[in-house]
Amino acid sequence: MVSSLFGFLIRTSAFLRKEIYEILRQTRLVFTLILGPFLILLLFGVGYRETPRTLTTLFVVPEGSELRQWVEEYAEAITPQIQLAGITEDADEADRRLRRQEVDLVVVAPPNPYQMIRENEQAVFRLYHYEIDPYEATYVQVLGRAYTDEINKQVLVEVAEEAKVEAEALQENMEFAQDSATAMRQAFEEGDATAAELHQAALSEDMQLLRFALGSSLAILASVQETAGPTAQDEASTILESATRIQEMLDSIGSIDESQTDFTQEAQAAGAIEEELGRLDTLLTEFRSIDSFILVSPFGSEILSVTETAIQPTHFFVPAVIALLLQHIAVTIAALSIVREQREGTMELFRAAPVTAFETLLGKYLSYLLLAALLAAILTALIVLLLRVPMLGDWGNFSAVIAVLLFTSLGAGFNFSLSARTDSQAVQSAMVMLLASIFFSGLFLALYRLWLPVRFFSWILPATYGTALLQDVMLRGQDVNLLLQLVLLLIGLILFLAAWLRLKRVMSHE
Repeated sequence: MVSSLFGFLIRTSAFLRKEIYEILRQTRLVFTLILGPFLILLLFGVGYRETPRTLTTLFVVPEGSELRQWVEEYAEAITPQIQLAGITEDADEADRRLRRQEVDLVVVAPPNPYQMIRENEQAVFRLYHYEIDPYEATYVQVLGRAYTDEINKQVLVEVAEEAKVEAEALQENMEFAQDSATAMRQAFEEGDATAAELHQAALSEDMQLLRFALGSSLAILASVQETAGPTAQDEASTILESATRIQEMLDSIGSIDESQTDFTQEAQAAGAIEEELGRLDTLLTEFRSIDSFILVSPFGSEILSVTETAIQPTHFFVPAVIALLLQHIAVTIAALSIVREQREGTMELFRAAPVTAFETLLGKYLSYLLLAALLAAILTALIVLLLRVPMLGDWGNFSAVIAVLLFTSLGAGFNFSLSARTDSQAVQSAMVMLLASIFFSGLFLALYRLWLPVRFFSWILPATYGTALLQDVMLRGQDVNLLLQLVLLLIGLILFLAAWLRLKRVMSHE
């Protein structure tokens, strides 16, 4: 029993030494496997720019349109991603310049926006582009929506400014109302019924004008507060209620009896009206102090992440690239292994030697796992230390994911090798798997964007599991998803069993 185990270890370790020596003596191959992937990541990290693209934009504005002056003043100020290339009246010339790619975008202004709005239609700005990249086309669409939103916001800002100008005029009229209230109180205190009645009539007229104008001036503020929900300080309602109370107090005075000698109650009511008018003036001053931009755009958004560090776009791609590169390295070296043995005639020696298919395959697995793990360690060190990619999770979890990823990828490579008759066929199989992984492993497209049956194909690829698991460990700091890890391990075991049975058949003397 001991001698059998010792013989098994000797034969297996012989393959371990043989395969490692075979690869290490190829200096150029080792150099390419180590530095090649890192240089690709380094070039991507240096070359990627997160700055939004600026589009050179030509505006088409009809002759005599009221929008021309507005475009000249605000075209670039509204959206920094638009660079004004000029304004023209010739739509055909704008189209030719766009097709010659002299400009990135052509914006055609509506011919008669006011008339269209009067006819209950939106005045539409049409944005023409010449993009064939779907992502760039989507960028133009998003930019167009942002541009029209800013235009609408500018219109509302002007409306809010007008409302504040009206509020300023109201405050000027309120001065007359305050003067009338003061004069009415003094007349009551002096017992002059005739003068009090005159000032009461003037105050009543001033309040009617104020209450009529307040409704339209505070419409925007009331809409904002209604959207925000009930608050402790509903300024629009408070201002209107204040005006209503003033009118009620004024009505409570009623008709003045000139034969009356004691006007104490009326004087107190007039004093209360004075105080309420002062309070109303303060409320209108506070309303005018609110920024018009805040009135028309009361809500904003702030994007916060629960991760412990800021994730840059290049950081997001690194786990997927690591999974893809390690899968490709493992698949390629394994795919060339057995087909090379068959081509060089070594397989005939294995058949004659006292070595089993299991020992042969296990030795190759161990040697390639050791070599690929070394490459993964060097690549990870370069990425973390030089590219400053965060590692928020546990290194043990990271190592476990890499080990299972390499084990499963080697299984795929050995099965390719057992199916191929030449080196070219083995390499082509590895390249097909690489191409499939680029599109379906989640490197460039999130898996939810794929059609459901195609998504099942994605989960056959080791790189898909590696990408998901490494993103969780490296960028989210989470523990390994045991379900994904076990499924990936199960796929690796199935591939190992398939390769063992196929190699056993190849090494058979029959």
